[in-house]
Amino acid sequence: MTRKEIIILSAGIGFFIIWIIDLNAPTPVEIQGNFWLEIYFHYVWLMFGLGSLLYFQYSKNLRIKEEEKKAGEPKQDIRSRAMKSNKRKN
Repeated sequence: MTRKEIIILSAGIGFFIIWIIDLNAPTPVEIQGNFWLEIYFHYVWLMFGLGSLLYFQYSKNLRIKEEEKKAGEPKQDIRSRAMKSNKRKN
């Protein structure tokens, strides 16, 4: 797991924790009674968390594809690499 993936995953988990805490908090008086403002007030943290986790999954899949592509390339034999680096001049 790369550092980028760890940070994205931590942010996603943090946003979900903030969302749970926010659901238990009282809604401000100015917003009460307006359905759409109440939904936006609480569920924006849920959407941030979901977006972070989806981006984490996307970046993880990209990394795995790159690793598979690198693993599929044939490696040179140790002797052939040594012969290329130590060319003798006659």
